Amino acid sequence: MSTNKSTLKRLVDTAEHLVERGIDKRVRIAVTGLSKAGKTAFITSFMNQLLHVTDNDQLPFFKPAKDGRLLASKVSSYDELHIPEFKYKQSVSYLVKEQPEWPPSTTGISQAQLDVRYKIKNEWLRKVQKQSHLTIDIIDYPGEWLLDLPLLRLSYKEWSSQCLELIKQNRSDSIADWQEQSGQLIYQQPLSDEQITEVSNGYKTFVKNNFSKDHTYNLLQPGRFILPGELEGAPVLDFFPVTDSDILHSDWDSLAQDSLIKTLEKRYNYYKKQIVQPFFKEYFEKVDRQILLVDCLEVLNGGYQNYCNMQFTLIELLKSFHYGQSNWLKRMFNPSIDKLLIAATKADHVPPEQHRPLEAFLQDMLQEARNDIQYEGIDLETMVISSVKVTEAVMAEHQGQKLMCVKGIELESGEEVINYPGKLAEQLITRNDWQEHQYDFINFAVPDNLTNGILPHIRMDKVLQFLIGDKFR
Repeated sequence: MSTNKSTLKRLVDTAEHLVERGIDKRVRIAVTGLSKAGKTAFITSFMNQLLHVTDNDQLPFFKPAKDGRLLASKVSSYDELHIPEFKYKQSVSYLVKEQPEWPPSTTGISQAQLDVRYKIKNEWLRKVQKQSHLTIDIIDYPGEWLLDLPLLRLSYKEWSSQCLELIKQNRSDSIADWQEQSGQLIYQQPLSDEQITEVSNGYKTFVKNNFSKDHTYNLLQPGRFILPGELEGAPVLDFFPVTDSDILHSDWDSLAQDSLIKTLEKRYNYYKKQIVQPFFKEYFEKVDRQILLVDCLEVLNGGYQNYCNMQFTLIELLKSFHYGQSNWLKRMFNPSIDKLLIAATKADHVPPEQHRPLEAFLQDMLQEARNDIQYEGIDLETMVISSVKVTEAVMAEHQGQKLMCVKGIELESGEEVINYPGKLAEQLITRNDWQEHQYDFINFAVPDNLTNGILPHIRMDKVLQFLIGDKFR
């Protein structure tokens, strides 16, 4: 009897969610971005602005708040009890403690759910009820795992060919050692599980080392090789790509099922089906709105090749999502993303006068993806934001000139500095002139003047307006 009640409750909850989506009272937001892009800080600030919305005068461009129609917000419980709760209070506590620091990077899945109560704007609806509510779902997850979504479109042979091209760009000792090891393999013959694990571990070492380098954005997968989570030591992670060109261009159909190449192909397909596909289905398939966070400053510091790496990686990631215009029926049964915001983070790390060139840089980098997505008829915007503002703009002398700079606590040294990061180019930077532009963007620490109240930000009100402003009708 209890089992039947539990099943019935799940059916009722599912029906309620479908109805809420259909009548536009529920919105699911995908906060996407590679590791270190600032997802945790963004979600913390997003929640913070809404939870203080009744006394928040820092949201002039968030129309429902400006019009005084938002009555209250609260963190609410959700039905997916197997997903840990996003630790909002803990994240804020890192920012406001005696020796403040940035919240730690995400190492697993978590979810936040907010309920916002508001006055109805539509005069006809107000005749029926004066108030309504909006439920906002936000999922947090490691950026490393996001790298796996493009695998859903790739066969094992296609993935191996992609890895070969990326490896050609790398000259590290770890890849040289692994290539020597893998070059001795006979792919047409069987190999023991122990030997496969040994070779796979060599490839994992290369992927981890390459990922941890500063300013490196290669689309090296699987993401679980970098951050395995609960899969640490599991056989599902014991595979690697074929990087022998002759083997890649040969016919695999006639090979025995126990041959090394067929074993690797089966493990790759198992990883896609059992790990990547459920991850995408549960957390991204029912997304309504999306924000992609990009750390353009690290790209500019890194040089032309790293710019190309980031560009390729982000374009491939954006191909993994479903974009398209929405209506009540699609929201209920076949949701697609009808709004995408691409945001350059750390706006407070550059002088305000350089925000426009920074946005232009972001637009140029992702022009191909933006054109393809806008063809689907969705709303797409680019923006330069700071989830938590930790610097101030000051006028200072640099190389004999009075220039607008930024002042804050340098993360590495802990000292207060005034930094001029360099002048961003007004037009697209080409391979030939990239070397002429020298940048010195530094990372800033959290100052000790933040409080448990409203977090300072740059353009989070515009973010809120774009992502959810139209839901408060």
